[in-house]
Amino acid sequence: MISHIFSKTKPVNFLLLSFLLAVYILSFEGFIGIGLQDNQGIGAYFMKNLGFFLKALGILVPVLFLIDFILKRNKLVLTHSYTLFFFVVFCGFFSTIFMNTAVLLAHFFVLLGLRRLLSLKTKQRSRKKVFEACLWFLVASYFYDWTLLYFLLLPTVIFIYDKNNPRYWSLILWAILVYAALLWGFVIRSNPESFFKTHYLFNYQPQGFSAKISPLIMVFYGSGALVLLWNYSRKASAKEASLGRKNSLAILTLTGFLGGLLYLFSPFDDYSALLFGFFPMAFLWSNTTELLPKIWQKELLLWGFLSAPLWGLIAYLVQN
Repeated sequence: MISHIFSKTKPVNFLLLSFLLAVYILSFEGFIGIGLQDNQGIGAYFMKNLGFFLKALGILVPVLFLIDFILKRNKLVLTHSYTLFFFVVFCGFFSTIFMNTAVLLAHFFVLLGLRRLLSLKTKQRSRKKVFEACLWFLVASYFYDWTLLYFLLLPTVIFIYDKNNPRYWSLILWAILVYAALLWGFVIRSNPESFFKTHYLFNYQPQGFSAKISPLIMVFYGSGALVLLWNYSRKASAKEASLGRKNSLAILTLTGFLGGLLYLFSPFDDYSALLFGFFPMAFLWSNTTELLPKIWQKELLLWGFLSAPLWGLIAYLVQN
């Protein structure tokens, strides 16, 4: 049973999820994304697109290990790997993320920064954690400028864990100066005009906001909002729910909200920027799965999500 397989975090789970990611990438590559040209043999097709496959898989598989590390190190989940399962399924459902290498890399560095912020609850080496989180967010902004919105997380996290320490604000400034110095020394100095033509443009299309809010996006975030309310109600009534987990849930909720803003502000015409909301949304759904009392309820939910990308692919093939 699928709920039993992912109820524990085992090495085989990472193999299964990596295989599932590979299937999603190949399906996107073959049917939706790149496609097979009429004058191109099957061997030449695979050789040409091997880099695309390895690039997407090579970035997303480490993301799975990073997410698992964040969850286990901060004790956000018990032993299950439902969060990883939902994250991979979301990648399959919104498969255009595989095409945007810049977003994939930016998302990886955002997770590194989020890892440092969530670990602030221990209050050990807290100033170093704030500095590193700022630095990772800045590195992410090199690939996708709108990830600077994640700096809005910093006041919230500082207020939650140590609002009486003004030194954190100077650390943010130091991180910006260090990043600017590194960027100037290794990237900008040789050709500053070319750099600022392609980076930190903050392009967005206000008239395209309504086009981005499709029925699929409304279902994605609407269901997430309902699950969030249900999670908060259950956590509030549970006596064993620790303050640390509630704070982490609040931080991840804000992270998901910022991910939605990044999608709305993105200059891309596809769903690639939606990737930034996958981890917090997967965490909410994994909490829901964990709280379901019956095995058959978990099975129904997990199989329903697993089959969703397949039905989406079939619908695309029928329409085209």
